Amino acid sequence: MKITLPSLIVLLSTLHTSARSPSVSLTRRTVALKLRGGQDQEDGTTQRSTGSYHGNYISPANEIPKAALSQVPPSSPDAPLQEAVSSVPLTPSPALPATVSGTQANSKLSNFQERAPPAIVMLGAVFLLLRIFGQNGLIGLVLVMQWAMYSECTAVVDRFVEGKGRDAPDEIVSFPIQKWWWFVTGLMVTSGRTLIPQHTSLSLNQIDFITFGMTAISLVGGVIQLAIISSSNADEVYRNYLGKVSCCHFALLFLVGQSSFWIRTVQEYGIAWVLFPAFLVVVNDTMAYVFGVLLGKHKLLPRLSPKKTVEGFVGAGISTLAVAVPLLNRMVGKDGASGLVRHGLILALYVSLVSPFGGFLASAVKRAHGAKDFGALIPGHGGVVDRFDCQVVTAPFVYLYLKNFLATAQSSA
Repeated sequence: MKITLPSLIVLLSTLHTSARSPSVSLTRRTVALKLRGGQDQEDGTTQRSTGSYHGNYISPANEIPKAALSQVPPSSPDAPLQEAVSSVPLTPSPALPATVSGTQANSKLSNFQERAPPAIVMLGAVFLLLRIFGQNGLIGLVLVMQWAMYSECTAVVDRFVEGKGRDAPDEIVSFPIQKWWWFVTGLMVTSGRTLIPQHTSLSLNQIDFITFGMTAISLVGGVIQLAIISSSNADEVYRNYLGKVSCCHFALLFLVGQSSFWIRTVQEYGIAWVLFPAFLVVVNDTMAYVFGVLLGKHKLLPRLSPKKTVEGFVGAGISTLAVAVPLLNRMVGKDGASGLVRHGLILALYVSLVSPFGGFLASAVKRAHGAKDFGALIPGHGGVVDRFDCQVVTAPFVYLYLKNFLATAQSSA
């Protein structure tokens, strides 16, 4: 059977237009078109439908577009084509949106069930640690977390560079040593200024002098390592090395530096003023997830964190403000601190409006380096950075706020 080119183009274009119309429910149908009699005219073998020339087409669920058929004159040689298409039974498509919605709900429920048990275990472990060791237990926990967060953050960049295959044979082999040298130097200038004078005879001036000497050694050593690279791909080695150096110093500033304020807070104001803002962050993060699942429709920062919604952000803020004052009264009210309502609301506002952006920045780092999580230490949560990225942003504000307002309020009382 011979098919004229104009009638075929009209039929296919009409079917394509109907398939893209949002007002018509679509379903995939295999329409038996006897194109060239269903035979390959060159070798005489029967051809199966391939979705292109011999065609699986998308047609409306309730009818075949008659506009296409009307273009075929009844007396033309294409009349059998009209009869073949008209004889194909069509049934309405299933309600796909409801199925997709149910699948998404089950996925979110499964995700919650996966995340909840590790979170409970972590809270129980922290409670037990503080119950047994008190402030020293919390300080030890902070130091271990600083090591873990620094390791995870730098490992993300290392894996990205190695995955790109950009490391040259002349890669700077001393970089792992330099990386941990910088970590020790960072600890000296942050947590070390608080802890070392308490356990040694070194003064702050001596600690500063030692830290500066360590910084100078790392500078000279790093530059010498770059200078001795003589291969043709030296520029690539420089770029890889400086990218890793930048990541290390970002981790020192963003993770190690900010988290060191926990140590100063617990020593000067007590465990309660560390745990209270930490609980607020947990409440904010949990309620952002709950409100996002139940009401979330508008993406907050889709390029950085596609799952975060405006509704989740607002609902989490309201929930955090609602629990702040009762929780603070419960935790530190017996100590007689004045202005608890004001303190609780201010800290809750910061946790609601600023702390989540620590998570957004961490998401940007992961996306830039093709990583889903910083680690896999905590099932359902990822690594330590994934769990504490918002917490570290809160730590310096809490200490500085208490230093400026809590002490003033207590002295004036």
